[in-house]
Amino acid sequence: MADETPGTTRRGFVVGAAAAAGAAVAAGATGWLLGRDGDPTTPDAGSSPVAGSSPDAAPSPETTALPAAHRRAGITWPPVPQRHLVLRVLTIDGAAGLDLPALVAAAAPAPQPADAGEVTVVVGYAPVHALRLWPERASAASDLPAFANDAAGMISGGDLAVQVCAETASGARDAADGVVAALGSQVLWEQTGYRDAPTPHGTARTSTGFVDGIVNPRTAELLEAGVWTDAVHRDTHLVVRRMVVSADFGAQPVEAQERAIGRSRSTGAPLSGGGPDDDVDLFAKTADGRLRTPTASHARRAHPSHIGRPLMLRRSYSFDPPVGAGLVFVACMNDPQTFVMTQRRLDEMDDLIAHTRTDASGCFFVPGE
Repeated sequence: MADETPGTTRRGFVVGAAAAAGAAVAAGATGWLLGRDGDPTTPDAGSSPVAGSSPDAAPSPETTALPAAHRRAGITWPPVPQRHLVLRVLTIDGAAGLDLPALVAAAAPAPQPADAGEVTVVVGYAPVHALRLWPERASAASDLPAFANDAAGMISGGDLAVQVCAETASGARDAADGVVAALGSQVLWEQTGYRDAPTPHGTARTSTGFVDGIVNPRTAELLEAGVWTDAVHRDTHLVVRRMVVSADFGAQPVEAQERAIGRSRSTGAPLSGGGPDDDVDLFAKTADGRLRTPTASHARRAHPSHIGRPLMLRRSYSFDPPVGAGLVFVACMNDPQTFVMTQRRLDEMDDLIAHTRTDASGCFFVPGE
């Protein structure tokens, strides 16, 4: 990619095959990619850094395997998520009477500094607006119910969610500032986040010290099964939750933390055996008959086989609260009930979630093409 020169860039809509073909993108489609050269760009093999490499290194085979139609900026692309996040949940006066997709589309041309690198912006609509605007496509849209570890004074609601990711903290912040200003909105809640340097597999450690995002849908087939609502529009539902893992969890011996997670802290491999990318064997036992993956471990409790649902796509970020470890949980799925059913299991018993409190949360519909 050509060297950048200081200045400003304009944001380009990027929505699957429509953008790849050079077609005009409809207002309301909300996957945006800001190219480093200042032109609207389509997610392609050259626009993603490789895990453990510089942004301009050649992509590995894994990053080019996903068909172009499934490369949605900020959701599935880049395949290795950027290092920095700004998440803002917004309220807009009189939102129920506004043409929100047109308002979002008008926010797109806000100028951004060229040194921001490649920046992705995803906008999600609150269920009440999604059901009004796309009654058939968003028929599964719903607010999240209360969960056992929700904090007193939980923040929820909002009209729009804006998720901005970039390789630099300033790039993410500047892009988010531009979008929020253009929307004429107020911030209900916000959180910045970061990801540690990616592993060779493209995953990253959270601030708890454990590798996150190992079990994720990375093929077109898995995305169609669990992330996109249909094969035509590729809409999705975005769940965002801000949680803090108490300092008590980190004060435990590493072996106790590993039993709570169900994975090795050093390698990310499941306690049932194998390497980091191997599936958790829920039936593996020790020589004396004990389950290798403990009954209350997160890897067991959150396993999708228990709810009979396909995988949701997680792209979470860490943050540093005054005490404990912070996590901005970010996940996309074709039905919010996938998350609700999973979280209900964690409420019943989970040796990691028992150490957490969530103080802000929401579910938003992200329209595709």
